[in-house]
Amino acid sequence: MFDDDLRFRARMQPRSAAVIALTRTFTYAELDADVDRVAGGLRELGISPASGVVAIQTQDAYEELLLLAALGRLRVASAPDRDPKADLWLTAEAGYGPQVHLGRAWFAATLAAEPRLVVSPEVSPDAIGRVLLSSGTTQEPRRVGLSWRMLDANLRNAAITLYAGKLGRWMPLTGLDSMAGLLLVLGAWAMGATAVVGQAGDQLPEALERLRPSLIIFTPSHLRTLLRQLPTGFRPQPDLRLIVGGAILPKALAQETRLRLTPDLRIVYGSTECSAMAHADAALLDTIPGATGYPGPDVRVDILDSDGAPVAPGEIGDVRIICPRAAQGYVDDAKASAIAFRDGGFFPGDIGRLMPDGLLVLEGRADDRMNDIGGRKVMPAVVEEAALACAGVVDAAAFAAPGEGGLDQCWLAVVQGEGFDRARLVEHLNGYGGALPPLRFAWIAEIPRNAMGKIERNQLRAEAMSVLGVAPEG
Repeated sequence: MFDDDLRFRARMQPRSAAVIALTRTFTYAELDADVDRVAGGLRELGISPASGVVAIQTQDAYEELLLLAALGRLRVASAPDRDPKADLWLTAEAGYGPQVHLGRAWFAATLAAEPRLVVSPEVSPDAIGRVLLSSGTTQEPRRVGLSWRMLDANLRNAAITLYAGKLGRWMPLTGLDSMAGLLLVLGAWAMGATAVVGQAGDQLPEALERLRPSLIIFTPSHLRTLLRQLPTGFRPQPDLRLIVGGAILPKALAQETRLRLTPDLRIVYGSTECSAMAHADAALLDTIPGATGYPGPDVRVDILDSDGAPVAPGEIGDVRIICPRAAQGYVDDAKASAIAFRDGGFFPGDIGRLMPDGLLVLEGRADDRMNDIGGRKVMPAVVEEAALACAGVVDAAAFAAPGEGGLDQCWLAVVQGEGFDRARLVEHLNGYGGALPPLRFAWIAEIPRNAMGKIERNQLRAEAMSVLGVAPEG
């Protein structure tokens, strides 16, 4: 189990850096001792596997790592603080239901105590070890229960695929509330790398130059923000590997990243329910927009028609994933489980095609398809990629909202940057001819996105309906 990897590293390389936080660096020996201290302190507070799913609420990045690892050492299932159905919250603030308050005084006293070896209790490897919330954008997030066995299997898969050949300093920008961020931290400890935490926002360009990380995981929106923040004279870092997932990576953004940051840019297709399923070099996007990678050796991807029958290579259909590392359903949600987990696989709700050589290409999410006035089906990614290719467009999101007569129309929300010109954008989009539908525009300050950078199209639709004076649905 993942805290066993940390303890092993503390014995094998005690003086190596395990965590770089904002204020100091912690060695593996120091981190392991702190985990024992916190685990012992939690046990004295009555925290045990019988506590159920325990959510972690703290603003301190190192404390969050300690609590995650300490709960793992106690074999207690953990969850992010935004899980509204957790059984208990470890918190310094008022939050949801039953709470155990861990204030500054508790942490200070606990970390100042002599470390005591904590022996982990025996639990089933199929018991839940971590609960994450799915990153779906069209409905309430579902609770995905990751067993200890599933966590280990996905961790080891990432080690031989995404992380292979890279040690050094690893920086998770998606956070521990995502599968990608969680596995990057746990993977660093399993492989003997250093997890760099707490570096984000305006600090990131300076951190890249000062810390010289070797591996970062991003979403496309994170990446777009970073490129805007790079100072004049920033030099590319060819030893840096960037892994981008969570949404389709636009071709223009991939090309700019490879030019200004690093040529080692990888794309990954995954989900909370299955973790990483396909990956490839982002250079594929130069010739195949929407490419998300080749399925891993233990992954089978099927593309199915509306009747559930496989389509021919290159044809578009619904994506089904069959993988032994996948979850088996959602926690306490039989209805949602029956929809997403059926026919021997997991249906992520994506539309795509499988090329003859096995490359998976995504068109977008089934629920995101828009109907233009002529009844044609339009995928938002087509509109968004066209808009982002226009100078001055910082970010863009296509969505459907009612127009005249109550019929859905295709809308484009645009975040304007330096040098933006509305007439130029309209002329640019008109140059795509019939490939794009008629559009209405919304000029906004920021595109709403979830933790994995996916666009919250329902929120955009609701805001547009409010402005238009259209009654809410349902």
